[in-house]
Amino acid sequence: MAQFIPARWKQALENLREEVHHVLDRWLSRREHASDRNAESWAPAPIFSAAPGLDLAETDDEVIVTGELPGLGKEDFAVEISGDRLVLRGEKKAAMERKGREYYYAEQSYGAFARSVALPCEVDADKASAKYKNGVLRLTLPKTEQAMARQVRVKTRGA
Repeated sequence: MAQFIPARWKQALENLREEVHHVLDRWLSRREHASDRNAESWAPAPIFSAAPGLDLAETDDEVIVTGELPGLGKEDFAVEISGDRLVLRGEKKAAMERKGREYYYAEQSYGAFARSVALPCEVDADKASAKYKNGVLRLTLPKTEQAMARQVRVKTRGA
């Protein structure tokens, strides 16, 4: 089966396999510690994933984008609209330290991220609004007049 995988993919797949094994080893180790009544569970969940999750919703008049950016301040990211794409860029900086009777745990996570998604229609970037609260970004992007004019409403009988 390995002979059917392009050579340029092999290193990326090997890295992915190693990362999955590493995550599973950490998770299984954490479960074993938690089941031991005398041990404290000390390994926290990952601080932040590499790319933030985004949801897009479309109404008749606007596109609403919701993004998850836990642990970031509003100065840690930027939103851009470039043509038919929404681009979310930022930098995560997180550090965690936990101490217990018989352990010390510290973890840092730093790095830049960028997420680009295609918008379903043309939007008016000048009239866009954004709210950021408790790690959740909500963008309201009004559609242009041309985008709203292109919509075709189909009526069915009896409706």
